[in-house]
Amino acid sequence: GRRALWQGGMEPNIPVGSAAGVAAGMRRAKGGGEREQLAGASGKWVAHWKMVHIVRPVWDEVGADNQLERKFPPLTHTQEDADGLVLLEPAPRTVRGARDLLSVALQYGNAFERGFQAAALKPADFFGNDDVLYLMEDMATGEIRVSILWEWLHKGAQLTEDDPKTSVKAGDTFDLALFARLLDEEYEKLLVARDRDVHDDSKTTTLPIAREIVATYVTNRAKLPWYIDLLNLNLNNHDLANARSRIRSYIEAFERDGTRITENLDFVV
Repeated sequence: GRRALWQGGMEPNIPVGSAAGVAAGMRRAKGGGEREQLAGASGKWVAHWKMVHIVRPVWDEVGADNQLERKFPPLTHTQEDADGLVLLEPAPRTVRGARDLLSVALQYGNAFERGFQAAALKPADFFGNDDVLYLMEDMATGEIRVSILWEWLHKGAQLTEDDPKTSVKAGDTFDLALFARLLDEEYEKLLVARDRDVHDDSKTTTLPIAREIVATYVTNRAKLPWYIDLLNLNLNNHDLANARSRIRSYIEAFERDGTRITENLDFVV
């Protein structure tokens, strides 16, 4: 109803948890809305209806239906702008962050293969911790998670904090050995998780395929266009060997001439 010129991104926090967890989540939600309003968004959408009264005041307080009349600096097209499209942001990069990205990427792939295009998820280390809220994950957030990991690995990202468990020091590179170790550890946590967190019947069917897809996407030399392509190829497929064959065919076609295999491989005319 605001005749919005553009909306902010999804607010993923789901306000179900401890009082402290919900309060912290609401602060993050309001802060995110404020940043988007300043950037020019005329509103945003939320993953849960109980978030509406948290984020709506950000725009109500501005006192305008949209930002049509607001003036913004003109766009520039400098070399610095071009470099900014491919360079890593000067932002925190931690083993904790990599674990969270990996754990939820694996869980989302598993959920998608089981028919859930959106799912409320949290990293495995926080299962049972009500101070950490579930976030609504969809294909966009799944893509972002594996894409960040690919960027870190293939652009030689330097970690910014020490991590005693892995003996990583600030300044160390996020390399293949570290990625492989974290993948093994985060996958193992999902295998031993309770059924309410990771369905037991997925642990020998869709979860191994999700792992194969995440591992392949992140380690492949060429950045594949879409995580969802590899997931779509394996809908209703529970055979890991077959999944590997499909993934290999996709990569060969893409690296040969840019072809994306998107058809349903189980549908034969």
